[in-house]
Amino acid sequence: MWKNIKLFKSIILLLILLLTSSKAELTNKIIISVGNEIITNYDLAREIKYLSVITVGQFKNLDDQESRKIAVDSLIKDKIKISALANYDNIIIKDELINNQIIQSTQNIGFKSIEDFKTYLEFEEYEFDEFKKKILLELKWNQLIYQFYKNQIVIDKEKIDNKLKKLIAEQKKIKEYLVYEIFIEDAAIKELNKKSEEELTENNVVEELTKNKVVVEEQDGIIIKSESASYNNKKNPIDVERSIEKVTEAKTNEQITEAKTNDQITIDDLIENIKEKGFENTAIQFSSSPTAQQGGRLGWVSESKFSKILLKFIKKTKIGTITEPIPISGGILILKVENKRVEENKMDLDKKMKQLIEIEKNNQLNNFSRNYFNQVKNNIKIKYFND
Repeated sequence: MWKNIKLFKSIILLLILLLTSSKAELTNKIIISVGNEIITNYDLAREIKYLSVITVGQFKNLDDQESRKIAVDSLIKDKIKISALANYDNIIIKDELINNQIIQSTQNIGFKSIEDFKTYLEFEEYEFDEFKKKILLELKWNQLIYQFYKNQIVIDKEKIDNKLKKLIAEQKKIKEYLVYEIFIEDAAIKELNKKSEEELTENNVVEELTKNKVVVEEQDGIIIKSESASYNNKKNPIDVERSIEKVTEAKTNEQITEAKTNDQITIDDLIENIKEKGFENTAIQFSSSPTAQQGGRLGWVSESKFSKILLKFIKKTKIGTITEPIPISGGILILKVENKRVEENKMDLDKKMKQLIEIEKNNQLNNFSRNYFNQVKNNIKIKYFND
């Protein structure tokens, strides 16, 4: 009896070994040879995983046949480069360069830090060392190409100068306005807007004062930042967040004059107050804008930051004067155009020249890289095996 049990255990163990061996053979089955390098089913599966990782899952949207073809081509390219590099073991890449390239690559993929990327890799069941190995291969290849062809790089100074001149000529001139504002909240104004809501919609005049997610450079200590926010909540004027919706053409003077402010002042009286006490003092006294305590000062604002409708009001307003009252959602806006200026985008010519030269070098090195790769590929035998 004990002999039978022992024999049964031996058979079970043998079956397990056979199944394990069969599975390992299937996983490590050679599907392609590239010179002395081989590609297995396992390599293919890992490459598909890698391509999925660096595209943050978009690669998974391809059908199996297409994703397999792309992965195979990628593996063959890697093996060709590995074959070429095998003869040049003197190429050493410093850790600092590797780390910098990893940081840049992870940022290009869309991650703010390597730690976040590592967490993502762990979730995707892909090893960080595999990713690092890919980076290292490309760095070594680039270094090989540079060593081979650095003395063949030719920089056409005249060509670079012409490109620089073209960039200078294409510099956009920026028109900016020094703007002050008074925003008046008023139940009467709101009622006016409510009554004309259908008309506003029909006229399709819904606009935003500024474009979302645009930050205007700091001007005179004031930063205008266009995120979703309301005038109803006063904020630190050093960080003015604003999004005024439903800007429309001004209604008739009769309609606007009927409106009252929270302090029971008519718009006509408000305009008169501006004339007598000045725009800044009136803003401090009556404006609901976060800029009120600065006399309504918004600072220098590029015209590209205004909606088309507001810009229309500003352009037809003479320097040193105010716009007509502009009905907006929740109240009335009055702008003062204190000044305007035209500035050119300031370009660091030396820096731009260096960038153009670097771009030209990289373009030539890329051409050298493609040519050398094809030379190596033509001298390597690539054989496909049946799956």
